Amino acid sequence: MANEAKLIIDSSLGNLSLIRSFLKTYLTHITTDKETILEIITILDELTTNAVEHAYQYQPGDIIIEISRENNTLFLSVEDSGKGFNSHTTLKKVGGIGLILAQSLADDFKIEKKVNGTIIKIKKLLKGEN
Repeated sequence: MANEAKLIIDSSLGNLSLIRSFLKTYLTHITTDKETILEIITILDELTTNAVEHAYQYQPGDIIIEISRENNTLFLSVEDSGKGFNSHTTLKKVGGIGLILAQSLADDFKIEKKVNGTIIKIKKLLKGEN
């Protein structure tokens, strides 16, 4: 489907600019609303930075980013196979203000634990369309 994209990229702070470019290119094809684009890029930036810093602790690993659009809703997931999210700690303790910011910008925000790693899924309503 033309409204779906997937990126598998090495966990590295150096790759964050590539991830942003990937997302910005995708978003400019599906919406013209600059505020929404900035919010989604901010969400992805926070989630991928957390994967590098917390899940992999700056060690090698893959980050899988999937994005799709259905009608006026954008679906974004960030998956890692790192140390996993500890549900017994608060968001503030785990990811600092980053996860709280990402959660506040999303219309729906879910953290799913895997056997090894975490998947964070967000939904964001799109305001403007091409």
